[in-house]
This record gives sequence, structure tokens and C-alpha cells, in this order.
Amino acid sequence: LMTISVIVPTRNSGRTLAACLQSLRHQTHPDVEIIVVDNASGDGTADVVRNRPGVTLLERTENDGFARAANEGLARARGQAVLVLNPDTVIPSGGLRACLDALWEEPGIGVLTPRVVDAHGRLDDRCHRTFPTAWSAFCFVTRLDRILPWQSAQAYTMRYLPVDRATDVDAVSGAFMLMRTHALHRVGGFDQQFFMYAEDIDLCMRFGRAGWRVTYKPVATILHIGGGSGDPDRARPARAKVAAFRTMAPLIRKHRPGVRGALLASVAAVAGEVMLAASRLRRHAYS
Repeated sequence: LMTISVIVPTRNSGRTLAACLQSLRHQTHPDVEIIVVDNASGDGTADVVRNRPGVTLLERTENDGFARAANEGLARARGQAVLVLNPDTVIPSGGLRACLDALWEEPGIGVLTPRVVDAHGRLDDRCHRTFPTAWSAFCFVTRLDRILPWQSAQAYTMRYLPVDRATDVDAVSGAFMLMRTHALHRVGGFDQQFFMYAEDIDLCMRFGRAGWRVTYKPVATILHIGGGSGDPDRARPARAKVAAFRTMAPLIRKHRPGVRGALLASVAAVAGEVMLAASRLRRHAYS
């Protein structure tokens, strides 16, 4: 039995994937199974993986989204733990072992993520999140969470949390999701209705409702460059934020049933469409 299986869903990730795989090779943990699932990339991503020792490549003929690709990899995983990892991440030597040790030392943890930083060394706040409300999501997308001092405005990404404090959270980022395999099998894989951006929150919420802890533990620092798995347009920060906001509506409907949830979902859906229209107008004005 493999100790850990690493699943890397990819889409046009050729420029970042090699560094990601190289960092996995340099881990101190000896029992690592690596599975790359490519979503019909057009930039030669599969060629980066093909014939690479110790890496299994699964090639999809269509881009059916992050969730479906991740699930295909999870179905092949043999490890006692599973790490779903973005292709634009780099794990420092010893980082994987530190995260695994943290996972195994507390039996109640079902999902764990470490400190995740961007290319400039700034914390990627999405590595510790609460379930989004229309207000907290709006503040995140408009960056008001960086200005307003209220905890309610900063709630979605828990910006008020000290970066060196371990804490249980509602959700972590799909950039680095380390999970107990047997817990994942009980909870189920990613919900494939979410093409991209909400599938990680949804899965974490289901872990929590099943009685498993979802935990942020800064036992290692992972580099997440961003924009490394998706179409070129999705790599643009404005477009990515709009797409992320639009996914809030079905997510809220699923996890907040009833009149209040329906109202919040409607607000999120309208806000997403408004932001998309504004993004198009800005591009037209500068073109």
C-alpha cells in the first residue's frame, strides 16, 4: 500500500508543471505515488509528464473541469493519504512529510493544508476559509476585506487569523488538500457540478458535516504561483475572481437550503453577472 497518492489535475500547465513534479521528487518521504490527470491541454502539458519516471499520466480528451479530473485520479489512488495538488505549486524539501506527520498525529483531522504563499511570498488567504456569505464574498472579490476592519468583512478568508496559528476552518484551497483516504471514500469525491473554484469548499463542507476536522496547520510553506491550471483567460485575476464569485450561487443553494439560502444565492448570482459585465466593459474601454 502506497503511503500517499498525489493527484495533480492539469489544464495548459506546461510552464509550471515541471517545477511542481521536481519538487515532489525531492521530498524526504519515500512512498509517493504521483498521478497527473490532464484535461485536454493544448500547450504540450502532457509531454512534460509523458515517460517521466514515477509519474502516471491520465489524458482526458475533453476539458470537463477540475472536479472530474481530480475524481479520475482519486479513483486510481492507492495511498493511505491523498494529496490533491495544483500544478503551479512547489513543495519545499521535507514539506510533504511535515504535513503528513501533522495529519497522522491527530486522528480527527480529515483534511489538512499548510501555509500557502503566492509568488511574492504573500499568504494565499484561500488556504483558510469560512463558508462564504454574499457579504464576505463581495468583500473578498472587491478587496474591501483588505480595507474594512470588521471581522465580518474579512470572514471569508479569515484575514484576521495570525498566519502562524493552527486552526480548524470550514474550507481550505484546492491548491493543496491533504486528506485521509478512508475518510474521503466515506464522504465521496468532488461534486462535478462545480466546474472550477467551488469544488474545494463543497468537499470540505461535506467532510465537516461527516464529523471530520478541516484544519489549517502552518507546518510547511507551499508556493502557489496562481493561474497555472486553466485556460489563458482564467489566469487573468479579474476574470478568475468573477468566475469564482459566480460559483457562490450553486454552492450556497446546496449548503444553505431554504428561503434565506435562496435569497443569498440570488444575490451572489446577480453580483457575479454584474461583475462579469463590468469586466467586459473595462476590457472594451482599454482595447
